[in-house]
Amino acid sequence: MRAASLAVAAAVLLAACGADPASPAPGTTAPSAPPATLAPSQPVPATTAPSASATGAQPVEDPALLAVLPVAVDGVPVAIESIAFQEALADPGFSSAVEAAAFAVVVDASDLASAVIAKPHPGTFSDAWYADWRATYDRGACSQAGGLAATTETELGDGRVLYVGTCSGGLHTYHTWLPGRSVVISAFGLGDRRFGEQLMAGIRP
Repeated sequence: MRAASLAVAAAVLLAACGADPASPAPGTTAPSAPPATLAPSQPVPATTAPSASATGAQPVEDPALLAVLPVAVDGVPVAIESIAFQEALADPGFSSAVEAAAFAVVVDASDLASAVIAKPHPGTFSDAWYADWRATYDRGACSQAGGLAATTETELGDGRVLYVGTCSGGLHTYHTWLPGRSVVISAFGLGDRRFGEQLMAGIRP
């Protein structure tokens, strides 16, 4: 989804947690079935990645991709979120970039984390594409949480880089690329129990 769509989805989740998010961007409407989850994407030039029309198919929902996530976070199950996948299909940028994806959510009272595991079309991934993906996701999420205040990156024990965005309103975003599986994982988390951080720490490359 583009930044405006990301902002709407973040607004729904923040509202569900009792936060006071800003109004959605003009001309947009919030999904009716919370919790919605974020589906970041950027339009990809045809020279670097085939479009959905070129490949003849839209992205498929692949629940097997959720195997990279822990089964639970702080005792709360990580559940598939198929509604978010269906909403993501309406965005041309998502369809042009992604071959398969799955969405997950973990919610307990005011603590939550939402994640998308996406497998880009062959030839899509590059440093520039990944940077655009992260920027779009962070911009959409943080537009409903006071704006993006800072970004950091850290190397995990297995050599992967984890990118962390901090919104002024306390929401955090997370991104990592699993080269062995050719998937990108993006997530956001809100709440004192730091579900987003725990979710990313439990990834199984």
